[in-house]
Amino acid sequence: MSAQKLTLKTRIGYGIGDISICLYWSGVGLYLLYFYTDVVGISPALAGVIYGIGMMWDALTDPFMGYLAERTRTKWGVYRPYILFGNLPLAISFFLLFWVPPYEGTTLFVILLLINLFHRTCFTIVSVPFSSLTPRITADSEERTNLTGFRMLGAQTGTNLMALCAFPIIFMFGDGDEAKGFIYLALIAGVVAMMIHAITLYTVREPSTSQGIDRVSGSLIDTTKSIGKNKPFWLVFSATLIVGVTTIFFGNNLVYFTKYALDLHQYQGTILFTSGIISFASIPIWWWISNRIGKRKTWLVSSTITFFCLLLFFIYPIQTLLELLIIVALIGAGSGAGGILFWSMLPDTIEYGEVKTGIRSESSLYGFMTFAQKGSIAIAIGILGFTLNFIGFEPNEVQSEQTISSMKSIMSLIPALGVAISFVIIYFYPIDSEKHKELLEQLKNK
Repeated sequence: MSAQKLTLKTRIGYGIGDISICLYWSGVGLYLLYFYTDVVGISPALAGVIYGIGMMWDALTDPFMGYLAERTRTKWGVYRPYILFGNLPLAISFFLLFWVPPYEGTTLFVILLLINLFHRTCFTIVSVPFSSLTPRITADSEERTNLTGFRMLGAQTGTNLMALCAFPIIFMFGDGDEAKGFIYLALIAGVVAMMIHAITLYTVREPSTSQGIDRVSGSLIDTTKSIGKNKPFWLVFSATLIVGVTTIFFGNNLVYFTKYALDLHQYQGTILFTSGIISFASIPIWWWISNRIGKRKTWLVSSTITFFCLLLFFIYPIQTLLELLIIVALIGAGSGAGGILFWSMLPDTIEYGEVKTGIRSESSLYGFMTFAQKGSIAIAIGILGFTLNFIGFEPNEVQSEQTISSMKSIMSLIPALGVAISFVIIYFYPIDSEKHKELLEQLKNK
């Protein structure tokens, strides 16, 4: 089971595939709640319910998608067929997601919910197999970090494009009508995403060798029990889950804070892009640091930086665009390590689980991870929607000073707490590069 270095073509081809994934993911994460409240015109609580139910459905389908995908055998490969045939439906579902149905009341709620469920299903069909390609392509821990580095560059590029271009597209094509602008945004994003995934399918081939996929075994219950005994997985799982859930309170509130607290709505693209481009620029640095000091230590360093930057956001009386950009950039720099560390640490736990339990899980493990991740996000979004109602937030109205103050506290202190907890959890993570090589050697000897 010697390490096989990947070609630059494969690394880039896989990496840019995440541009497509994150056009969809960031489009939903950054703008859907705002779209529901300020464009469709429903209450934050109701918007949170629709968003939350959709995300929970996405979460519930992930483990089943993972279990199905890793047992798929076709002439196109194990995971690639889902990207091939799921590409067009996913783009169509994204277009429908940002359409304002010409209805009111219960009918409007049901239509919005059904469209959300349709999009989440299509996203699961493509995203889970795409993520599962990492352990399929290479078994080497360091090479997985390198592959994940390219992937995270692609992911951040997708996020940056959505952050920078969304509101300019909405303003330009909408011509004062944001509902019309969102339709054009979804159409353009869907077409671009399909084109990019076509390139990924052309440049990335699953290996002719089994690369461990032939050892995938066990029923869904056996697989679940095996994952339950995988301590490193649960450490990565817990830390990522806590950070992901708590930082929602920052990311989803930033658009509201910019619009209502600072009256800088016309600069939304600039602000979101600044955060994204700094995260993007920091990825090669964190990538280099991780290869030098290890994934665990890199997580501890990056989480410390992010923690203090979030506290700065809370303490400092932000009043100007420049002040907001500086602090958002600092938070982006600290959090840039999160993606590359999570997506490179998670595959390493596959071999650990196989050594300890005798059952190998690949896509099932990814599916279980995203199930819990998205399920918790669903709950967090629901809580956020009701929290905005509780603090007195009213869409398209002047907000009180107390509402703005409460919003600022929510979007800084809750994420800071989550980052601090993740620091403690990852402190006990046991797998480094040498440990992973030992695991591969044990599997080879078996």
